[in-house]
Amino acid sequence: MPNSGDDIHDEDLLYMVAQTDRKLFEEGMNVKTRAYEVPSQVMKDLGYRSGFVIAGVGTSEIFQRIESAFNSIYRKRDLAMGGHIGMFMYRDIFARFSPPMVFGQVKYNPWEFVDLTRVQLRIIQTEPDEMKTFIDQFVDVSDIQDGISRLNKQVAAIELAVRYIDLARLHLHAASAILTGGYDYRGAVQSALLASELALKAGAAAHGKTEDGMRTEYSHRTDKIADFIGEKCPSFEVARVKRVLAAQPQYVVNRYSKEQPGKREVGLMTMGAQFLVAEVVRQISDTDNRKKIDPTPSRFYPA
Repeated sequence: MPNSGDDIHDEDLLYMVAQTDRKLFEEGMNVKTRAYEVPSQVMKDLGYRSGFVIAGVGTSEIFQRIESAFNSIYRKRDLAMGGHIGMFMYRDIFARFSPPMVFGQVKYNPWEFVDLTRVQLRIIQTEPDEMKTFIDQFVDVSDIQDGISRLNKQVAAIELAVRYIDLARLHLHAASAILTGGYDYRGAVQSALLASELALKAGAAAHGKTEDGMRTEYSHRTDKIADFIGEKCPSFEVARVKRVLAAQPQYVVNRYSKEQPGKREVGLMTMGAQFLVAEVVRQISDTDNRKKIDPTPSRFYPA
């Protein structure tokens, strides 16, 4: 019979978990996969050969202790399973958030996934405009995360559209990482601008535009690309997208300029880019997480 959860000291259990984790690491397994494999392997090493529950209701005390020991080795973000991070500017600080990857109908609290203190969260919930802005941004980043992996069948067959929207996500991810990672906030400007332009060009590519054709016809005139997408997609919020674009510095000029936007301007620009990329994703996929909220809120940000 296997040992019970009380038969092994916490320190001894942590040692077993750490050794198993090291072994699987040396075999080339990444940390997110090890988060599942290590507890199962330690259970087997303790004599539980089969029949134990590894998730949800019914997990044993010993399994929960093993998972807790593994989680204590790493930071929460090391084990995060989300695919895309976003940023939310509260006053003049940048908070990172990462929507969970959800399959099926699942209820969760968005405030549990943002890097704000408990006091900040309490204050925000007394400020309706801040709450609405956060929900808008959370939905946008959720749509980016979910939609890029669920592109419409016809769009998924267009290499240029797929490449551009994935690059847009990549540069947007970089902008959020820079702002929330303690680096010079000005480094996010070009990433946000690139994400915006690439997303719009992905939307144009989804409706027949070629790489050379866009270079000749539009160059960096993103407002013209937005007009084209609006002609093809009635639900595309052209006016709101163009207001976001109008607030952005010119991509080429900014690249070589000593003068850069201030901190709040960069935060607003990056949140605007999150909306813009998400708005394109919503046109080329079947994803729109706002519709899953009951009652469905109207968009507040960007105004």
